[in-house]
Amino acid sequence: MSRIRIATRREFVAGGLGLVGVGSALPNFLVNSALGAPEPSNHRVVVALYLYGGHDGASDVVPYGHDEYHKIRPNIRYTEKEVHKLNDEVGLHPKLTGLKELYDEGQLGVVLGTGYPSFNYSHFLGRKIWETGDPLVRNRDENTGWDSAVLHGWLGKYSDHAFKGKIDPTLAVRVGGGLAPIAIKGAEHPAISFTSANSFSFTGDRSEKGLALYNKLNQADPDKVNKDLQFVTQTATIANSSSEKIRELAGNYKPKVEYPNTGIANSFKTIAGLINGGLSTRLFYLSQGGFDTHSNQKPGFDNLMTQINGGVSAFYKDLAKHGNSDRVLTFTFSEFGRRVKENKSKGTDHGAAQPMLLIGSGVKAGVYGKQPPFDEKTTKSDNFPMQLDFRHVYAAILEKWLGTPSEAILRGKFAPTDCIA
Repeated sequence: MSRIRIATRREFVAGGLGLVGVGSALPNFLVNSALGAPEPSNHRVVVALYLYGGHDGASDVVPYGHDEYHKIRPNIRYTEKEVHKLNDEVGLHPKLTGLKELYDEGQLGVVLGTGYPSFNYSHFLGRKIWETGDPLVRNRDENTGWDSAVLHGWLGKYSDHAFKGKIDPTLAVRVGGGLAPIAIKGAEHPAISFTSANSFSFTGDRSEKGLALYNKLNQADPDKVNKDLQFVTQTATIANSSSEKIRELAGNYKPKVEYPNTGIANSFKTIAGLINGGLSTRLFYLSQGGFDTHSNQKPGFDNLMTQINGGVSAFYKDLAKHGNSDRVLTFTFSEFGRRVKENKSKGTDHGAAQPMLLIGSGVKAGVYGKQPPFDEKTTKSDNFPMQLDFRHVYAAILEKWLGTPSEAILRGKFAPTDCIA
């Protein structure tokens, strides 16, 4: 095994160890440390809901007012009588009763036709683009794997900018299974990832290099720990303290509403417990799979909408009963949309533009942007064209909700969409 030299804080984070994993032993020189976790505050929170597989936006924000929609989707369409109308053009999926209530209460915004130039239809690269907020990421690091230390998400960059030098391992938390998200991963602030109160860990490399770095820390002389290793000491100790706090909040939480017994609802319940328990987390991430609907789409999609509706609705009712609903903004995204026409298997294939949903009392309720047209050009290409670059929505979240300049994070200036108060 090659020798590992620790020179800087950056080497500690980028070199592979990240934060000490929950449930693992702390290095010897950390045992006697007694730092506490940061004090919570009445801060704003962002919840990113990832719809894994490629989101058919024409099935949850239904363009019922377009005759062509009904002609080209005869087996998977939803009729005017079935949908919950938002205006004369679009309506919500029949199962989204709770989201329609949120819309009527002024807490749901729908942004139509979001995307980016030169669309990509790969699950992994598409997700990487949406999670970094950078459509050119494919050119910047095409040889880089999903879990590379050099990949940082747009919300992770927010953490690095807004909390530079602050030691708080709980700033970003992923709840539930699936690939570790890039979106909330920062260079200075990696994310916690867990599936339940008793099964979670901090992001980090388990490679030979990471283990060698850990062993070097474990053998360090307390009297010779330099300034950078003091930073490591603080970070790892607070990480351990924070892990116990998370266990307590997630494991003992008593919601004030009944949540459905589904994976996504349980994830929302866990997040509610951490928010209502006063955790200092700014960013939460959860996902719902099953959206890669190439065949027999309608029954499966109906079930997905039932699960999303139940989880989101219970989440916001629970937050409201705890007096915290005004602090939380939830938004949806996927790696791509779906095609205009249904295919021969009564499903839809990978496509371009998709709607985004934004939920919370900080949202200006309404329908924003333009529904992609059902004109001859669109139906011939069988693809919904982008109407709005998704980075305009990201800019709104960063600037209007989180109070952070977006230009450096998004690698360009994008006027915030007027969907957040």
